[in-house]
Amino acid sequence: MTWDRRRPSWIKKAQQRELRRYLAQHVYPYSPYYQVVFDEAGLGQRGVRSLEDLGRLPPSVFDDIVNPASVVLRPDEQSIQQFARIGLVARVFWAKLWRREWLVNQRLIDPTYKPLHWHVDDGFPIGSSAEDLERLSELGRRWLELAGVAAYDVLVSILPPGPNLPYWELVLGCRQAGVAALHLDPSSTVQQAATARPNVLAGRPADLVRLLEAAAPVEKTFDGLRTLLVAGARLDDATRRRLSDLVDGRAAVVAAWAPPGVRCLWAECREGGGLHTAPDAEVLEIVDPLSGTTMEGGEGEAAWSALSWKGSVFLRLRTGVYASLDEEPCPGCGRSTPRVVPTATAEPAFARVLDSNPNVLAWQAELRTVGRQEELIVFVSLETNGARPGRLLRELDRHLSVTQFVVMDRPRLDARLSAHNDVRVVDLRPR
Repeated sequence: MTWDRRRPSWIKKAQQRELRRYLAQHVYPYSPYYQVVFDEAGLGQRGVRSLEDLGRLPPSVFDDIVNPASVVLRPDEQSIQQFARIGLVARVFWAKLWRREWLVNQRLIDPTYKPLHWHVDDGFPIGSSAEDLERLSELGRRWLELAGVAAYDVLVSILPPGPNLPYWELVLGCRQAGVAALHLDPSSTVQQAATARPNVLAGRPADLVRLLEAAAPVEKTFDGLRTLLVAGARLDDATRRRLSDLVDGRAAVVAAWAPPGVRCLWAECREGGGLHTAPDAEVLEIVDPLSGTTMEGGEGEAAWSALSWKGSVFLRLRTGVYASLDEEPCPGCGRSTPRVVPTATAEPAFARVLDSNPNVLAWQAELRTVGRQEELIVFVSLETNGARPGRLLRELDRHLSVTQFVVMDRPRLDARLSAHNDVRVVDLRPR
């Protein structure tokens, strides 16, 4: 069943129905971490009856999950007998009676739940079962479809091979879509990439810029190029313009990206207009950056919840992405799947977080570009009441995507502000 042409009201009802079943039958029974979280929130196994009830759970952050194995769904005999539906309980009973437990594991439990594949996000290992990999293959196919990549295309990727989501979603998606693909590494030469005569190039923003600069004139080196598939890092406006200039408008620049912990990439369509999400595989909320409560409309921090995933499962995971959620049909492609629309700049979002924290006495931020990657440096003066500032900075870092904090006393920070005419956000990025 495809969701991308359904009405938003239909999508919400279908999500709510699937979320209710998923949490009661899979997450609460088999997730050691979230079973405790549900009980502490007073929800129990069947307390989430609607999308609004999901907001009663506290937001999740990686720092709070001490043991990565605790968020992996792990059914065992006891949890199956206590929580599973009667059909599965009966199968386990008869398997034990006939001493064929291995058959139930082999045919029912392992394909659905056993983590076969792992990737690492922000240092956190995330497991995927065989069922999850099939889901990721389909989501990868949809990503290529959104970007206008079809079975007759030839794709060359310079995404870094390894345990990372963009690489594997592209590999599996190409296979699912029947797209011929050559997967190289970022250090590959222009000659190596051009050998396959690709009409689609995929890679991280900085790696694609490097490759295309070395390939000049691009129209001769990659004469059939029609799509740049940008993944592996967020694509800023300056790099998008640079890529468009390098291909002289002959190829579409289409971005896909997801913050750490999100199980599939959010992808632009070829016509642009926000990052399309997969409502049959995830639930997105916009939450208040400080309190974590769900916001109705407007901009805030995106919180992500798994839907139907069976390996590592996160609920209301704080992403650090400040955005709005557009549920109207995409003006470019007409699809009705919700779209994440990041704020044009991060300034209003992080300014609100810093201004609203009573322990932040004053601050100034610098936006820089280092090696074609954007950085946010925050100079801050804190009221710590004699305590070390580390805990407060970790708390701020949960809500901000900051490259570095620089703590200084109030007089020095005031002097910095005065030197910049009291401008609190100094943009040092090249124009």
